[in-house]
Amino acid sequence: MDIHQSVAYIEDNGTELEIARIRYLLYGQKPDAEVVQPLLKLQNGDGGFPFDRVQGNLSTVDATLYALWWMDELGLLTSPPADRALDYLLAAQREDGGWDEDASAAQYDLPPWIQPGDLPTRLYLSAYAAYWIGVRYGSMHPAFRKALEFLRGHQKDTGYFRGYLHTTWIAAGAFLMAQPQYREVVEKSLQALMNKPLEDWEASQIAWALDCLGRGGLDESHPFVEKSLTELIERNRPDGSWSSEDGEGFAAGATIAALKVLRRFRRL
Repeated sequence: MDIHQSVAYIEDNGTELEIARIRYLLYGQKPDAEVVQPLLKLQNGDGGFPFDRVQGNLSTVDATLYALWWMDELGLLTSPPADRALDYLLAAQREDGGWDEDASAAQYDLPPWIQPGDLPTRLYLSAYAAYWIGVRYGSMHPAFRKALEFLRGHQKDTGYFRGYLHTTWIAAGAFLMAQPQYREVVEKSLQALMNKPLEDWEASQIAWALDCLGRGGLDESHPFVEKSLTELIERNRPDGSWSSEDGEGFAAGATIAALKVLRRFRRL
């Protein structure tokens, strides 16, 4: 695998923001203000980010989670904009400890995985909101603990969380941060992920799962991590890129995700 070829693929095919993200992740290069300003200018007065990244749209939990992901990859997770985004998430947490999109978001052409009131939507948003709160504020934050209790109630006997596959690896990443109290939840989640053959995963999914689990504290000696890293390296394509579950137009983002986790687990 030629890391320089992979970086060149991102440089040639990615957006300015994607190029800035890989430069920070690999080399610690802080992004220029003019590159990040278009993202930060989208932030609404309530701290959230607008649906579909269109200025003037209502804030949504999903858009805010994506913005936090990108800010983290730009070295901005402790910045004032990130703090305001996290304040938005904290204010949006429901009484049961989970999250949902506000019903007013239904005015937009929402994707099928973001439907207000839908349980798979709620669990995905709750797992990722809990994850970022845990990353930023630590495992003892009350909102984080409350979210874990909400999520634990929706883990199936198989170890999967109800809804989408990615909810299971995001939630597992969050529960890993709260070890050893939730060891059983984590072990069941990891076993569920290991039970799904990697040939059924897109490269971007493998990278995303490794990112969440690694950030939660799972090390490279775990069988899922070891096997997934080997698979990810084998999936590197001749042009240096990796495939995305969202289609070829998102290959630059998938390549960022792959390089990010390969660096985290010292495979570069």
